[in-house]
Amino acid sequence: MEETLKRVEMLLLSFYQDNPFVQYLGIKVESVEFGKVQLSMQIHHECTNVYKIAHGGALMSVADTAMGAACLSVNKKVVTLDFNINLMKAVPEDQLIYAVGRILHNGARTIVAECDIVDAANKIYGKARGTFFVNEKFAE
Repeated sequence: MEETLKRVEMLLLSFYQDNPFVQYLGIKVESVEFGKVQLSMQIHHECTNVYKIAHGGALMSVADTAMGAACLSVNKKVVTLDFNINLMKAVPEDQLIYAVGRILHNGARTIVAECDIVDAANKIYGKARGTFFVNEKFAE
């Protein structure tokens, strides 16, 4: 199991290095466990709105990416079927945030995941939940 997780982690890092939108947003993989992934994203000016806070779409993108990465951590490639998010606090420009994606249901055809968007002090900014369709295995 440990060897498979290491292989999946290496593939996951490579997978997101090749993703242009993830690179544009500056999302980085911080940690990978079976069923749980932590990403980070610095809220740069390009990710803000006219109020100089993180645009909701940027936060939705990092949450969707974290949940998708959690799906990859259980060796499944997925696409998003359904997604919702509650944004609880404004994220100021230049803030470093973390998106922690976790698997709630690991089914053969669908996966349900959640994501907390937090800062280094674990202050919560948002919470998301999504349902994902399983396409295939991530790593053989």
